Amino acid sequence: MKNRLLNISRLAPLCFVIGTALSGCVINVGGQSASDYDGSVNRVFGSIDISENRQVGSLTTVNGGITLRSNVKADELTTVNGGVTVGDFCEIDGITVVNGDIEAGQKLVSGDGIESVNGDITLGSGAKVDGSLITVNGDIEAADLTLSDNIETVNGDISITGNSVIKGDIIYKDPENNDNHSTPTLLIDASVQLTGDIILGREVKLDIPDTMTSKVHYQSSAM
Repeated sequence: MKNRLLNISRLAPLCFVIGTALSGCVINVGGQSASDYDGSVNRVFGSIDISENRQVGSLTTVNGGITLRSNVKADELTTVNGGVTVGDFCEIDGITVVNGDIEAGQKLVSGDGIESVNGDITLGSGAKVDGSLITVNGDIEAADLTLSDNIETVNGDISITGNSVIKGDIIYKDPENNDNHSTPTLLIDASVQLTGDIILGREVKLDIPDTMTSKVHYQSSAM
């Protein structure tokens, strides 16, 4: 996923220049005329909107958002400049966004990680993600989440509630020369199960149960 994110990030400046001469559009998949559609969509300009109860391939757009209605099955969702909105009871193979928020409804199933550089990740109740949740400048919020890997951020707040099960670590990375001087907050409910550790490479406000304090490890930059 990280290699794909690097590749689409490199495309962004070129696509912005071309975009001054072309207008965007919305690609709708659904309805009677597209009842048998199950392929992939790869766009430079324009948003992608998949109607409910569809099964499609990978969806990629550089300048535009991606919307899945409820009960959609899709491969990876990728966009540079645009958000991703996923309805209830969807199954996907991961999400990669550079500049945009990611929001999913109830019972999301993702076969790979979910990542946004400059945007929030908000998952509805009961999501199952086989991978990591990663942001740089965005918040992460989930309830009743089952996650097989890490939660990582640099500058964002993290809120994990309900009966969530996190099988990896929760990691705050060192912002290094970042100009964002605000202190993020990590909130974890007492009902959450965390298998890994809480690794802090920067100052973080902790709102966690006493039983998890032994899992907190400060890296040298956060001391």
